Amino acid sequence: MQRKKKILILIASFLLLAVVLTTPLAELGRFGGAYDKRPEPEQTLSLEELNAFLNVWSEFMRKDIAGYSSQQLSLSSGGAADGFPPQLVRWLGRQGWNVERFFYNEQKVRGLLRAAALEENLNANRRLLKEAHGNDNLKNIIRSQEEQFGLIKVNPEELALIKANLYQVNQIMDGKAVLKN
Repeated sequence: MQRKKKILILIASFLLLAVVLTTPLAELGRFGGAYDKRPEPEQTLSLEELNAFLNVWSEFMRKDIAGYSSQQLSLSSGGAADGFPPQLVRWLGRQGWNVERFFYNEQKVRGLLRAAALEENLNANRRLLKEAHGNDNLKNIIRSQEEQFGLIKVNPEELALIKANLYQVNQIMDGKAVLKN
């Protein structure tokens, strides 16, 4: 059984190393795409705003507004909401959202999900290291992940909001679930 664990750790180490080596250097530290600096207090995502966003997001994912898919409407490439179809702007307005704030929250939640996933992975690797007793490859992976996590600029309170219901928020953002109140 001990040999099996070593082999699994070695395979996981090589896979992670391959991902790190094939990722362009400029992209390694980019996990906080929602914002590059700590948000002002009035921009902080509250539980109420998160729940309101997730309610509308799940409906947005189910609808075909103006003939666009949700991927086409996302601000993942950056930029303002100029150029969004008027139907979408009106629909979001009826839901109580400004289109820029809605997609800003989308990017913020996606960044928080990536940060939470990296933190969980880092904690899992730390637990593995305790069992592996000094695996150098795993130590290097953990060091790299700690550096990446240190580069992420997220609000700790917002991260705690996401981590409290990580699985459910991830499913909602992928369009696989709706918010259960």
